[in-house]
Amino acid sequence: MKAKIKPLHLAAVLFLLLLLTGCTGEKIAPYGTVDVDLMDSESLEYSHVYITVNKIAFHASPDASPNAAGWEVQDISAHPVTINLAQLANGKLYADTTAYNTPLFSDLELPIGTYRQIRLYLASTEDAVLSPSALALGLKYNNQATFEDGTDAVVRIPNTSEGIKIVPETPFVVAIGKRVRLALDFNLMDDMFAVYPDGQIECIMKPRLGYFDLGSAGAIKGKVTFGNLAAPYFVIKAEEVVSGKSCRVVRRTTTANESSGEFNLYPLPIFGNNTTAVYDILLRGDNVQTTIVKNVKVHKGATLLAGAVNLGTIPMNPGSEFTAQLQDPLHPSGAWVNFYQTLSTDPVPFEVRSLHLNPYTGRFSHPIGLSSEGIRVYDFSTGSLSGPTNDATTTPGGFSAMAEAVLYGRASGVMVSGTAGSTATFTPNSLTAQPTANRIGTSISISPSLQTTLNKGYLFITSGGLIIDCYQMDALIAAGGGSYTVQNLPGGTAVNPLPGAYYGLNVMGWGGGQVASESLFHIDLTTGNGNAALTLMK
Repeated sequence: MKAKIKPLHLAAVLFLLLLLTGCTGEKIAPYGTVDVDLMDSESLEYSHVYITVNKIAFHASPDASPNAAGWEVQDISAHPVTINLAQLANGKLYADTTAYNTPLFSDLELPIGTYRQIRLYLASTEDAVLSPSALALGLKYNNQATFEDGTDAVVRIPNTSEGIKIVPETPFVVAIGKRVRLALDFNLMDDMFAVYPDGQIECIMKPRLGYFDLGSAGAIKGKVTFGNLAAPYFVIKAEEVVSGKSCRVVRRTTTANESSGEFNLYPLPIFGNNTTAVYDILLRGDNVQTTIVKNVKVHKGATLLAGAVNLGTIPMNPGSEFTAQLQDPLHPSGAWVNFYQTLSTDPVPFEVRSLHLNPYTGRFSHPIGLSSEGIRVYDFSTGSLSGPTNDATTTPGGFSAMAEAVLYGRASGVMVSGTAGSTATFTPNSLTAQPTANRIGTSISISPSLQTTLNKGYLFITSGGLIIDCYQMDALIAAGGGSYTVQNLPGGTAVNPLPGAYYGLNVMGWGGGQVASESLFHIDLTTGNGNAALTLMK
């Protein structure tokens, strides 16, 4: 970080600036204060999910690459912090777990201005030397998960060196004498899952971080009742109609407590000068009828402790499901599929479920369960629950499935339907690389000490810390290395550039009980094709 001016009374700051400018002929930028904290949308599959954070950076441009000029960086890699995301659920922040309620990044001083991009950097899972904070917790890896049954698993996050990119929907402004309070939201429920690339269980994280300005947020709480609260795995989503969007936008996701049925939705963004926002709450579970509570108005400045809207108790009914799976593998395999349903009384679709593809296979790791029932609808416009009604013309068991991926955008939907207990297969509409389909020519070599050891491998293509695509490299590794061309990546030309089209590569190899990895980032496809060379080493 640059030299800083502490926040002072505005008049004093202006006087100081004039004085310094007059004496030296140089301008010294004033600063404001920023706090950044972490939270998580809980997944009930894990008792612990540890990540190790070592840096955060801010930029005025949403399209700046990680090595562009102009980044404001707070580097804590000398004293990294290992955090258990699984304990940051139901509206809990990292600060809530500390003795003095201190955010992860506290009292950061940034030059005044408007910021449109954040990058959060994690320590590499594959680092040969474990971070001190991970070592102190008795971990084997910087990023590691423990399932509910006690099984430990490595958490793979390909190419952590490029940072996890967050582009706020509304840029945040740093001003003299003002404190900005931000929260970044991991979503373990949707963005991490188990894989078996070499026959052993691992977790892979595809972190689509949410962003919240805690000074412009509201809160909702409630409770569900059901015969056995633990069985259905209740998921609750706060969704919002957004101008210019064809489907509702999910702002926050949480789970219901398996003992009490209680749930919290916080923070819920309220944009601009608005003091309120209207949300619709979707509640679902395995073999449970989907329920929607419409027209819930939240107020800016509310927290879970004061001012939160209380929905009261919502009874959930048993239901039935069918399962769905992709007919064939899909590329880019870093994509996910959203499943939408539309009420007869409301033309804007609700996101009922979302599931990532397994990047190794291009299909779901397991078929997804989808309700074959109609939807129950409550109204909350008067400040209390009214209803429910069963939506008369919702097609039971009918969903619009839309594939989506970073830089590709969202494909149009295909209908997926089924009856209770059945299995449906479907083929999502293709994701198109726009404005042009560019490529990366890749040369992969293997260090001599590993050439007789490795027998399996994958090449990940990443952007902004997210997996874009993945290809199996077994044959290339068996041959001792070689060339591979990655096709169909969104990019631009000199005439029609694509800002922000910066990619990374991560090649991983397994064999003989060893794992080898090598990464490269800032492959520029903004105006054309790219090339890269990687060497697999211990």
